[in-house]
Amino acid sequence: MLRALPSLIVALLFACSSEAEEWRAPELRLGLIAHDAAGKEQGSASLAAEVLFALPGRERAGDFQRLVPRLQLGAILNTAGRTSFAHAGFAWQVDLFGGLFAEAGLGLAAHDGDTGPASRPGHAALGCRLLFRETIGLGYRLGGGWSVLGSVEHVSNGGLCVRNRGLTHVGMRVGYQF
Repeated sequence: MLRALPSLIVALLFACSSEAEEWRAPELRLGLIAHDAAGKEQGSASLAAEVLFALPGRERAGDFQRLVPRLQLGAILNTAGRTSFAHAGFAWQVDLFGGLFAEAGLGLAAHDGDTGPASRPGHAALGCRLLFRETIGLGYRLGGGWSVLGSVEHVSNGGLCVRNRGLTHVGMRVGYQF
């Protein structure tokens, strides 16, 4: 499943733009997350890394720019050997006031955790290898391209497999817009 992710990303990039446009510089985010904060895999930390790309034509959308998402690619790596995953999806951002902004995202995640009817101690039985991923967050632009974002994210199979435990992470990320 993880081997197919690069092909999926390339297909998404070409599907999003039929004309050759210049891509804006990406935003890179790094963070620390409370892994499955109130669930079966709680008690460990995960490292987060992600990159966000503005899709071609976003600037031309004018007042509708907030409806055009950014492509989001990333990974969550657990520091205690629990479930880690790679994800791809879309993120929408809305400016509130001052440097404050809100963000929401939807996508898919492929993980290395347990999928069977039973799970190892301290691990969640996630049912499927491919999961849905939803995020919400509140951030602040610090200036000079830097930002900080607090977020909550959830991954689960949405009831498509026998087991649907899911994981919910809470954390902070620091971002830099190149």
